[in-house]
Amino acid sequence: MRWPESLGNIHMKKIAATGILLMLSVLSLWAQTPKDISKEYREASERLICQCGCNEQLSVCSMQNCGSATPMRAEIRKRLLAGETVDAIVDSFVSRFGKKVLSAPTMKGFDITAWIMPFVIFCLGTLVVSWIVVRMVRPASAAEKGPAATDPRIERELRDFEEES
Repeated sequence: MRWPESLGNIHMKKIAATGILLMLSVLSLWAQTPKDISKEYREASERLICQCGCNEQLSVCSMQNCGSATPMRAEIRKRLLAGETVDAIVDSFVSRFGKKVLSAPTMKGFDITAWIMPFVIFCLGTLVVSWIVVRMVRPASAAEKGPAATDPRIERELRDFEEES
């Protein structure tokens, strides 16, 4: 049995349209723009310190042609484009330069004291200042109670002195 001429043309047109759409979708995937790494790049460069001596984050080191920031930034870009994660990149810089390359201490081990100690010192300072203020106010209230008991000899000498004057 043969298809009527009009049904054959419609069927061929559908197949051709499907093929064209398939080729366009494959080409669009193949010709995608480079991966957008700006967010990851910013995160990685903010977590690291420039090693030129300026002690600024890698993202804000403004030294022109910095011998440290320029190669570090290029390496971060290259590794992000290769598909590495920000954590892996930061860890590799820490293994190479040590913890001094981090812009903030980690939340592990002894480094946690760098996060806790400012609050502890603030609380201790508040307690010391409060104690000093209380000590300064209390002597005034103690004086209102009246004179302290004195030695009878002193009282006698004071009376004798007043009588002589």
